[in-house]
Amino acid sequence: MRAKRPTYSEEFRADALALVDRDERSFRELSEDLGIAVWTLRYWYNQREMSKKKKKPPRPLPPRVETPEQRLARLERENARLQRENDQLKMDREILKKAAIYFARESL
Repeated sequence: MRAKRPTYSEEFRADALALVDRDERSFRELSEDLGIAVWTLRYWYNQREMSKKKKKPPRPLPPRVETPEQRLARLERENARLQRENDQLKMDREILKKAAIYFARESL
C-alpha cells in the first residue's frame, strides 16, 4: 500500500517560501527545520519562480502621433547622428588602412 502524501496549507507554503527568501540557510536546512522534504520546498520555490517568468509583459504604448514639425526635427537629429557615425567609421577605416600598410612594410 502506498503512503499518503502530506498536504500543506497555502499559508504554510507562503510562510516557507518567505523563509527561503529572507533566510541565508540552504533548502536542506530549512526543510529539516520545517519538517518537510527538501524536494517539496524546492518544488514550491521553482513553481513560484516559473510563475513570475510567465507573467505577460506590459502592453506597448500606442504609437505617438507626431506633427510634421516634430517628425522633421526627429529626422534631422537622426540624420545628424548618422552623419557623425559615418564620419567616425570613415576615419577608423583610414587608420586601419594606414596601419595595414605600416605592418606590411615592417614584415618585409
